[in-house]
Amino acid sequence: MFLLVIRGILIMLHTQLKRDLERVEFGEFWTSKQRQSHNIHYAVSYRASFKPELPSFFINEFLNKKSRVILDPFGGRGTTTLEANLLGHYAIHNDISPISIFLASSRQTIPSLADLENKLNSLDLSKKVKESKEDEGLLAFFHKDTLKEIKNLKQLYKKDSSAEMQYIMLTALSRLHGHSPGFFSVYTFPQFSISPEAQKKNNIKRNQTPEYRAVKPRILAKMKRDLSSPLPPFYHEFARHNIYSNHSATNMFSLSDSIADLAVTSPPFLDKVDYIQDNWMKTWFLGYDKEDVKDISIIHNLDSWTSFIQATLKECSRVMKKKALFVIEVGEVKKGKEMINLDELVIQASKNTNMNWVKTYINSQSFTKLSNCWNVSNNKLGTNTNRCVVFENLK
Repeated sequence: MFLLVIRGILIMLHTQLKRDLERVEFGEFWTSKQRQSHNIHYAVSYRASFKPELPSFFINEFLNKKSRVILDPFGGRGTTTLEANLLGHYAIHNDISPISIFLASSRQTIPSLADLENKLNSLDLSKKVKESKEDEGLLAFFHKDTLKEIKNLKQLYKKDSSAEMQYIMLTALSRLHGHSPGFFSVYTFPQFSISPEAQKKNNIKRNQTPEYRAVKPRILAKMKRDLSSPLPPFYHEFARHNIYSNHSATNMFSLSDSIADLAVTSPPFLDKVDYIQDNWMKTWFLGYDKEDVKDISIIHNLDSWTSFIQATLKECSRVMKKKALFVIEVGEVKKGKEMINLDELVIQASKNTNMNWVKTYINSQSFTKLSNCWNVSNNKLGTNTNRCVVFENLK
């Protein structure tokens, strides 16, 4: 009798494992090549962003009609929102970071290049500016005259919230610091802001001193590249109806119930990215203070991350329509010597929610050139695959 019970349990486990494996699909579902989408996606960089080909794949896979509403509860750079509009859909962009809200909303209306150039030419960035306590640290990155132009641009933005000025600020944000003469700064890291102390050491190591780099020509050159291809004629028709909400993904209280047809998102990395420190220069440039970003946290342990994902799934179930699909992209992370597949934790987190696991897409790919800059190699460090878990909202 005992052996029969054990045999029954083993058969049940084998059957369940087979069913689970049938819901996991491996392949290259979207290209590993960079910059295949509209250049407007690359108007600005943001740490830990996924490529636009990812939301494009799922939007085309799951929505066979236009004019649907697509949600991203962890909006980040705004990739899902922008791709939704480019494909003829409305979008809801949510993020707890005000920087994220700016990155997305500044592309809600994209003026013509001619209007942007006229606005840029009208800006006087030569005025004398007050010195501030931040100047000492910033001068590790910028020549004093470059810093003066940047500070003038900041002041002008406070008085001008036009679509042209918003887009100019977005472009300037992308030129703040980087590793080529096209940036305002001396050689430094492009995707995230290192500390002034680290930059001073970098300057000594590289035997470099910040030289003057004019702000306006660099902004114009970048705008010309990003707007070199026309937008779809329907872009603004959809983008003007976008919703931008500045909340935690666990409590998007300003959003109504049952309004989204699809969600494509990627949550904060587990113990990998310090969003506040990495974006301190963007925070300064846009005029935010510490109070504006204090609620952004890093999740250091698996239990807390899983609980956070579960709370997010419950809240997104409220915002999404019945039978709507929710796609969440994660990867694998290395904790000590153990490699952890976060898609398994996401599925675990869905228990006791209205989200039912439908399928997992595992998109294998090689690392980008930028990843290789940080000595990230396959199966060793960081995220090696896109693991996209698809849920159906049963509510």
